[in-house]
Amino acid sequence: MVSFSKLQQVPPLGSLEAVHLQKQMDMDVSFQLKLRALEKRLPRLLNARLKNGSGLQMSKLLRSYFHEYFDRYFTLGPDSFPTSFNVVESFMFFDRENSFFDLREEKEHLLSINDYFSWYEKGEIPKDTQILEEIMPQGVIHSYDIISGESSLRISGDTQQVFAGVSLVRHGHELSCLLLAGEHPPLISDEEATKMAREGFGINRKGMKPTPDLTTKDRYLDGFPSFVKLIVLTRFDVRAGKHDVRYVNLDCGPSFAVFTDDFSVFGDLPAIEIQRLRKIALSELPRYDDLFSALAVMLYLPAFFAAFPQLVHELKVSTTLGVMRDDKRVREIVSELGESQCPMERIIRCFPAALEGKVTSPQRIDPPEMSFKSDGYWKTIGPQEVGEGKNGEKVFGRTWVSRHESWSARSPHSFMLDRRIEEPLGPDPGVVYVQRSPALEPDLYKVGLTRRNAEVRAEELSSATGVPLPFGVLAKWSVGDCALVEKEVHRRLAVFRINPRREFFHVDLSAIVRTIDSAIKDLVQPKH
Repeated sequence: MVSFSKLQQVPPLGSLEAVHLQKQMDMDVSFQLKLRALEKRLPRLLNARLKNGSGLQMSKLLRSYFHEYFDRYFTLGPDSFPTSFNVVESFMFFDRENSFFDLREEKEHLLSINDYFSWYEKGEIPKDTQILEEIMPQGVIHSYDIISGESSLRISGDTQQVFAGVSLVRHGHELSCLLLAGEHPPLISDEEATKMAREGFGINRKGMKPTPDLTTKDRYLDGFPSFVKLIVLTRFDVRAGKHDVRYVNLDCGPSFAVFTDDFSVFGDLPAIEIQRLRKIALSELPRYDDLFSALAVMLYLPAFFAAFPQLVHELKVSTTLGVMRDDKRVREIVSELGESQCPMERIIRCFPAALEGKVTSPQRIDPPEMSFKSDGYWKTIGPQEVGEGKNGEKVFGRTWVSRHESWSARSPHSFMLDRRIEEPLGPDPGVVYVQRSPALEPDLYKVGLTRRNAEVRAEELSSATGVPLPFGVLAKWSVGDCALVEKEVHRRLAVFRINPRREFFHVDLSAIVRTIDSAIKDLVQPKH
């Protein structure tokens, strides 16, 4: 196991990069002027990027990576980047004008994981990963946030693992993948994670320390308060059917515990220490084999949305910039960067929870056939330096390092999914739902209850309200006392209610989902 600290705010104490920049500034007046202009522009660029997202989990995760790389690059240089960069760099490009790694164009989606696996099991498309080259534009991030609940499908075994979202980006026939998941109970307990942070366990480049404002309370997954966050990263060659190096980042609060078969992360450690860390990594990675297999299955998420164009709704959600558009600081950012750099809204393609039927449990899932192979890894170099790609082509900012190591690793294999299908117990069983019509203004949702089927209720609303486009169910929760849960949710969301006589709330979807999840948890298991 390797431990790496999260985002750091460490001053560049006499770094070689700082010395080099100082020499350039002393010798080049034009460079000095450019650097001063960049220093003024960078804080606004950073704010614009951090506040231009949808607020959904994958959007927040990508921006957390952007923020971390931004800070490390400008304080410590590119050689301070964590292991995650080996995959996440595919989701970014180097902005030469502003000299930082920026996020690529994003396309966001929202769906029920139960619907997706039901569709996948029907086998309605050839399970040939090359189809993704036709569906996915190159260099565009496709993020899929999963509306989850206690009845969501999950991997069951010695531990339980749940899915929160997936981000994919294609470059040629290589697909880089990022899965946000949760695990209960975690491999590393809260007590062990606290001890690791206190003792400075693991490898922290350039003397970096764990982030002091993060604790073990921050390691839990939204929507699943007893599940610790896991970030799974890998690459797939969709044409050759190959699966590349694997990384599992287990959230420990102020830092990550990293398990990987990419042994380049061990750097220049003594040989005996490298052997010890390799042994630990290879013994713990099999614990997460099912998650890598599930990720191989989720490669077809773009095909799922392409298969049902008539069911997909486009939702407009406000970004933080949009919510704060009248704030002086936001107006200054827009004035400096331009409107194209400061989106006030995001479009989310939503697949309403409409396909769910009777799901057998447990359920065996067979991933596409894909062998495990690692030919090498990307090594970060200076942004102006020229490196070589896998086929000898010239690239800036990185270079491909070939290797011919071998080890015992499992290719994607069949795994078992389970779900809680028992009826909720309570005096008033029913469903609390979130619905929306595309005809409504951005961030306006209906939060209500039904003692019948949520989709039937959506059809009734569509005919009764007179809206030109039908309502769709975005999320739903089966509960034992639906009236009590609805009342509590409405109380917590009262400040966003647009009319006390109607069940419509003007707030972003992620806030509604978190509110319902926490209300159900508090009512079922009251805090003491």
